[in-house]
Amino acid sequence: MPETLQASPDSNQRCDSLTLVALPNAVWISRAYVAATLRAWGHQDDEFVDDAQLTVSELVTNSVNALGFQDTRTRMGVILSSESLIRIIITELAYELKIEVWDGGWGAPEQRSAGVDSINGRGLEIVTALAKKWGYRFPGEDELAGGKVVWALLPFP
Repeated sequence: MPETLQASPDSNQRCDSLTLVALPNAVWISRAYVAATLRAWGHQDDEFVDDAQLTVSELVTNSVNALGFQDTRTRMGVILSSESLIRIIITELAYELKIEVWDGGWGAPEQRSAGVDSINGRGLEIVTALAKKWGYRFPGEDELAGGKVVWALLPFP
């Protein structure tokens, strides 16, 4: 079972967040957001930025899939409800980057083995390979309303 992680950042840490509608284009937007934020924070190592982009895209893809908004023909009223939102939070810790992705789904993420011919199901395997640790938690009352947060720690180069 994945470990738990402290929810709130220390006031001395850089932290930024972005809220998106859980549609397929959220994956591309999340990758661009993480790269731009890390570059603005002074992280110039291309491999580290690439790893952070891949990690966030896998976590966001899982959120989009968990919420069931893969179909771009979803009704606008459903898209604009709070159940369709995801939030990305990135925080610089002392020696690593914390990437968190919140969504309103209640199901715990499960790492599974994908078959050789499978085109899906490798997201958490990729996160496991890139991250120092990863896990999930269910937010407390003082945080985001319901759902779950899946997080990953990427060591700085």
